Amino acid sequence: MLVRSFLSAGVDTTVTGIGSALWCLSQNPQEWEKLKADPGLCRPAFEEVLRYTSPVHTFCRTAGCDTQIGEFPVAEGSKVLCVLGAANMDPEKWGDPENFRIDRRPVGHVAFGVGIHGCVGQNLARAELEALLSVMLKKVDRIEPNGEAIWRPGNSIRSLDKLPLKLVPNT
Repeated sequence: MLVRSFLSAGVDTTVTGIGSALWCLSQNPQEWEKLKADPGLCRPAFEEVLRYTSPVHTFCRTAGCDTQIGEFPVAEGSKVLCVLGAANMDPEKWGDPENFRIDRRPVGHVAFGVGIHGCVGQNLARAELEALLSVMLKKVDRIEPNGEAIWRPGNSIRSLDKLPLKLVPNT
């Protein structure tokens, strides 16, 4: 069951996270330059990608008991829509959330959920992207847009349908 969870749960978020990382770095070439200067920023760069793009934007939960969210009372059995994309763009938490910065180190983003509802494949996704970026840093000088990115419509997963890029090799 654990392997099945890794395979089914991790595919969408991993593929989406990798595509989003490439999109973010192509749109912010100064951040790619920072990453080339300090490859140790691979993991924080992916955390910022997750915060900035939030592959899973929304999901629902059912309140198990009477509780309160902020000032709002929530009765047991109520459906609660968790909007991760909005939480990860909260200016009170992130200061300048509209800016993509790989040196931000966004501890506390909720892109993969939290607690018992955290994505079981999140560490696998992080390792896969870190491996990809590590290889790209050795081979790619620049990541340039080569057309318009097209985002796939969806209620919960924010993913790319098309991402035309030009990878300029190191000389």
